[in-house]
Amino acid sequence: MKQVDIKELEVKIDITKILNALSLNKEIEIDINGNIYFDESCDLKIPLVFKLSAQKKTNLLQDSKSIILNLFKDYKPEVNGTDLTIKPLMAWQEIIFLNQPRMLYFDHQTDGVELFEDKRLEDIGWHATACDISYREISSYIESNCEGILVFYDNKIQFNGFVLVNDIEDVRIKVEEFIIKKISLKIEDDLLDIEDDDVLEALEYFNIRV
Repeated sequence: MKQVDIKELEVKIDITKILNALSLNKEIEIDINGNIYFDESCDLKIPLVFKLSAQKKTNLLQDSKSIILNLFKDYKPEVNGTDLTIKPLMAWQEIIFLNQPRMLYFDHQTDGVELFEDKRLEDIGWHATACDISYREISSYIESNCEGILVFYDNKIQFNGFVLVNDIEDVRIKVEEFIIKKISLKIEDDLLDIEDDDVLEALEYFNIRV
């Protein structure tokens, strides 16, 4: 899985495309690679760094540079001719919000990973916890073994980030196989109470016979 440290990220954008979209009152989305989308949505597998609705009015009577600097004022913009460079770190909370509909999970600085947004994966994770397999273990496995992108902020004191995956079905299959293997090893090592109701329910869910 690709990992992107938001502190190190700079995104380069073509100003002429932005100004053209503004003049036509188009909705604008910009992804993490600097690709610009007009009146269409960015692929759900790619993180967004900026979005402007068509309903939000922009003062087009200013000069081009002033328009751009005002539009991206929360991103520490730098203009060089027709090129714009922005630093998404400055708008990290907004970027988290923009990507909520597309992220598989959010890793919170205090609570960690509490929920998988995919229902099937959430069911798998919920049953795994009965066998002492945490969401942290599962998310670490996903980040090491599945295709996608982790965008994160880490200042050595706190960490948070979100994950988008390329193929959710592949993630489901791999995670379930990982959990079944872990549970089987726990049973072999006599680390599970196989008479506990929650454990029995989990074993039935994963089709593990003891």
